[in-house]
Amino acid sequence: MTSRPSNPWPHERALTDIGRVALSAPDRINFFDEAAERLKRALPFDGACWHTLDPGSGLINQHHLQNIPDRFSVLAHNEYATDDVNKFTDLATRARPASTLSAATDGHPETSARHRNLLTPAGIGPELRSAFVVDGTVWGALILVRAANQPDFTDRDISLLADASPLFARAVRRGLIAESTHSSASLFAAPGVVEFDERGELTSASSSAGSLLAELSGTTFEDGLGTPAIHAILSSTRAALAASAGAAVPTMPSTMVKCPSGTWLVLHGSILRASRGNGFAVFIQHAHPMVVAPLLLKAYGLTTREQQVTQLVLRGATTAQVASRLAISSHTVTDHLKAIFDKTNARTRGELSATLFFGQHLGRIEDGVNIGDDASFIDTPRPRGAPDA
Repeated sequence: MTSRPSNPWPHERALTDIGRVALSAPDRINFFDEAAERLKRALPFDGACWHTLDPGSGLINQHHLQNIPDRFSVLAHNEYATDDVNKFTDLATRARPASTLSAATDGHPETSARHRNLLTPAGIGPELRSAFVVDGTVWGALILVRAANQPDFTDRDISLLADASPLFARAVRRGLIAESTHSSASLFAAPGVVEFDERGELTSASSSAGSLLAELSGTTFEDGLGTPAIHAILSSTRAALAASAGAAVPTMPSTMVKCPSGTWLVLHGSILRASRGNGFAVFIQHAHPMVVAPLLLKAYGLTTREQQVTQLVLRGATTAQVASRLAISSHTVTDHLKAIFDKTNARTRGELSATLFFGQHLGRIEDGVNIGDDASFIDTPRPRGAPDA
């Protein structure tokens, strides 16, 4: 049950203290815990869930719970594959990036799928959400909840979280950078390297290659070595070397492969030059969602213009911003979006993001895969030359 402090803090004091913590906390988890203690002095709540979001895709990639059960898969499905109110990406575009479930449903929270499927089964009543936005970029989000039958959050509570939004965003951004400088590289899921001799026979493989090759085949390391993708990249690498006409650094092939689990891997071919002879290597990495997206857009049969619209929408651009960037009318953008939704079977922008990105990330979020200072998973190559929103 929500307990109110005997001497509640004015909101100004809470913001001042949170600002100090944002500059001194050594990492995000410490900041979340310290900030929660300050918030409780001005805005009582029973439980909280803090999130870090990838600014490129708007996807949650880490979460930190405080006194609430972990039902992340249900939350993720609601956030990215269900029509509902107060989605984080929606809150991030508002002048006041915070809202209660009650306010968003005009006092009828039971109309929300999240209320029915996530909050009520956990004995939760009022919900207050906020997106962390600074300089036009969303870096995280927060959910505060109270037990069922407790008083709802007030408009002043909403204003406090909205005012704290840039403080939270800067703290997350700062924490990501600080953590990336002192985290052990051994904690990160490193790319895999597999080496072959001139005949294509395996000579060595890095320790990180085992799990990636098993993921590639859906079974074992040995089966991964025998997949068509490995044979194709080796053959392409040989062909590139033969066609390079002795160039010092020939252009090597790369490809993306969808694994049986639904994840995507990037395979890069390379040549080895050593005293014992020439050979080949294949580098294997998980694919960043913004690298995979163009391939998936083509697979769904989207036209070139529809792909351009989708890429901008996935980066958070509004209809007006898409129209301005592509020098087309807002009405034309709306027509393109209708065609995009029809082809991808998505009904909303959130579902579109889920269709293209989220399936390959849910397990990694639940497993706590590390993320880097840009809030993307540390083991994924970043996109090159991607259009700006």
